[in-house]
Amino acid sequence: MKSLKQKKKHIFLSAHLDDAVFACGGLIAKAAALGCPVDVITLYAREVDLDTLPAQQKKSAIYEQRKEEDRVALEPFGITPIWADFTERFLRPPWLPNALHVFNTPQEGMFHDFDNAASIEPYIVKLIQDNPDAQFFVSLGVGNHYDHVELFLFSLKAAIDLNQLHRFTFYEEGYAMGTRMRKRHPVTQNATWKWWQSPASRNIQWLIMSNLMASRAKGKPVFEYLPEKYRNLQWTVKPESIQGYEEAKLEAMRKYKTQYKMLGGDGMFKKILPQYHKYWGGAEPYWYAQNISNLESAA
Repeated sequence: MKSLKQKKKHIFLSAHLDDAVFACGGLIAKAAALGCPVDVITLYAREVDLDTLPAQQKKSAIYEQRKEEDRVALEPFGITPIWADFTERFLRPPWLPNALHVFNTPQEGMFHDFDNAASIEPYIVKLIQDNPDAQFFVSLGVGNHYDHVELFLFSLKAAIDLNQLHRFTFYEEGYAMGTRMRKRHPVTQNATWKWWQSPASRNIQWLIMSNLMASRAKGKPVFEYLPEKYRNLQWTVKPESIQGYEEAKLEAMRKYKTQYKMLGGDGMFKKILPQYHKYWGGAEPYWYAQNISNLESAA
């Protein structure tokens, strides 16, 4: 990865208080060890008054604990977490009946129909302008989680509008380790595995869980929320070796105790993560987009 060799600042945009480490923990550990400045910014980190929440939502609104987990997880890398002030979809009205409904995005409309359309794009634009030499790492929206898709759409739009797409790298969320979720996304469907190569083949619990989440995903294909000029892209995957940093990633993941335990803990992740990294040659996959019209004019 060119930016790593040049020791550019790395800014990881994480939807929630664990997403960046679960997806990019190896690169975060590697970049920090090699002396790259690293920021991890969680966007949907606003604390909500518990008295305003329905009973179902209260169980998830444990931000004091989850922020402490974030701080402890990033501390060994010399990183102080940054928390933005957006409210995650599950903790704002209209209230969802259960957490699986976060995998539903709007059935109709465009990018401006997302809840935070008026505020999240200016936030990302300002980050780009305030950090002119940084490389940004943003989730692809695999899994169709509302917050992830919203972050992806407005990051991509801002990058293209400001002619800064070359400074954006897109990472696969943990959902991409599920075959059905992977095939559903228009980018990751270009790199899928045989069943025996799948992380799900190493753990029945993950197979069931990932298929359940995939079965609840509803909404338009992600690029259909954007005008045509934002879709005319060529996507390329470039694995980044994390050999020597796998254990640091897993140890950081363990620090997010509330999520790690709920998702299966060591019993699951010590089986599916090595298989996922093995598929990419001991690496984490990162995706890059180029505007096809620019490529054609250059040719």
